[in-house]
Amino acid sequence: MTAIPERADQIRVASYIGLVVGFLFAVFNMLTPGMFALGATELVAVLFFVAPAAVLCRSAHTMDLAENLLLLATFTIFGALIIFGGIGGTGMFWVFTVPFLAFFVKAQRTAWVFSLGFLLLAVLYLFGVAPHWGSAYPYTTVQATHFLLALAFYTGLAAAFNHIRTRYAQQLQKAKERAEEDVVNKSRFLAAASHDLRQPSHALGLFVARLTQVPQSDESRELVQGVEDSVRALQRMLDEFFDYSRLGLPTMEVKPMDFAIEHVLAPVRDSFASQALAKGIGFTVPTSTAWVHADPALVQRVLINLVANAVQYTTHGRVLVACRPVAQGRSLRLQVWDTGMGIAPELQDKVFSEFYQVANPERDRAKGFGLGLSIVRLACQRAGYPLELHSRTGRGSCFSVTLPMVPAPVRSVHTTPVSPAPAETGESYNSLLSRKVLLLEDDPLGGAAEQHLLQGWGCTVEKVANAEAALQCVRQGFTPNLLISDYRLPGGHDGMEAIAMVRAEVGPIPACLVSGDTDPSVRARAATLGIPLLQKPVRPAKLRAAMRHLLQAAAESAKAS
Repeated sequence: MTAIPERADQIRVASYIGLVVGFLFAVFNMLTPGMFALGATELVAVLFFVAPAAVLCRSAHTMDLAENLLLLATFTIFGALIIFGGIGGTGMFWVFTVPFLAFFVKAQRTAWVFSLGFLLLAVLYLFGVAPHWGSAYPYTTVQATHFLLALAFYTGLAAAFNHIRTRYAQQLQKAKERAEEDVVNKSRFLAAASHDLRQPSHALGLFVARLTQVPQSDESRELVQGVEDSVRALQRMLDEFFDYSRLGLPTMEVKPMDFAIEHVLAPVRDSFASQALAKGIGFTVPTSTAWVHADPALVQRVLINLVANAVQYTTHGRVLVACRPVAQGRSLRLQVWDTGMGIAPELQDKVFSEFYQVANPERDRAKGFGLGLSIVRLACQRAGYPLELHSRTGRGSCFSVTLPMVPAPVRSVHTTPVSPAPAETGESYNSLLSRKVLLLEDDPLGGAAEQHLLQGWGCTVEKVANAEAALQCVRQGFTPNLLISDYRLPGGHDGMEAIAMVRAEVGPIPACLVSGDTDPSVRARAATLGIPLLQKPVRPAKLRAAMRHLLQAAAESAKAS
């Protein structure tokens, strides 16, 4: 059986062609002397059968009725051609299209029944009715015989063609199903691989961060710094690889929502400030009150990649992120300006290609895979965000992404926490001293790394592996100031459920998720619940800033109440 969309296309094409061709022939025959009856019959068939079929084929519920109307029109028009003969008896030449139309519109069995039924009626008419009907076109016995033999031949030919087409259509459908299954399997593999590879990478980064807090000799400090740089390069490449792979999957969904663009600007502002300062370049991300309708995760990934590219290739001057309303306030243009090396006109298309880097012919892996701008282009294409590049060699570049703009709500009750990473100050360490942290992490290495790092910041840490152990811990007297949980936990409850269970026990304590899960539905669910989600591997500075922000917000909320 032909799939519904394909059937709809076939019926739509057949009915539209029938409308145009049938109407033209009807008018032509009505104006031809002696052919008025034939033209009138064709016009009636077009108006009462073909035209309704063109309307009914738009709905799957009336598809069968549209097909039957087309077959009825075919029977009426071509039957009339046999009876009236057309001009000089040439009308029967058009009748040979009947079986092809039948097999085009209907399935194999039904088309066979209609075609053979039409052939049988033609036999009965030509040899039983026409010789005794004075108004019929006077076919000779030879003409009638040859016509019927040709019609039988074309019926078999149409059936053969349809059989081959159906067989190839079935093979194509099976290949499509296998391809879709491969895509699903690839998606599952990437999700599992991303989670499993992010776990040790996350633990390694935290262990190295804790190691930097331990007193060391100059030689050891240099070695640890080299390890830390290598870990960051590894984490950056993992992020690029999995982001690019996920964006290339057909199953990847874009989930637009209304949100304040500041929720994307703030993490970028804080994540790159220290890196720009270390390079001796200016870095400015003005605050914005604009709201947009877009996918916050995709917009954040696009902006992070653009800013990372700008900071990497700018050795002097500054990097500026700007937001400009355009199109009379209907759109917001997000721009990243830099005073870097610039991009030559002949290279401006290439920079968006996979693994292409303008200033990295030696393929230095410390500079990443060269997927950053490819991810930007792919994300913008998937979401439908216009992307522009303006650059002059030696003067710098400007990348622009245009987003749909929406009015800011009068009073924002719910906002989407894209990533809580406020700017750190010199009080970051002191703000965590003596804080009690309940850590839910089932990965031994990751849990040990986070525990050591938090203890190095002066926190008192209780580490458990699941929700039940967390409840037992608080029931035994440990009252945490902050809850940090992985998303995937053993025992039947995930991290969000564990947070809700602990809060039900001790009250609304601040909490966040630290997870290697890249499923968009996880991020959407966390945003709905108002729980910040940090993606593994998490840089220690980002984790520390998030903890400080959550504690400050909780303190301010307590004062206000």
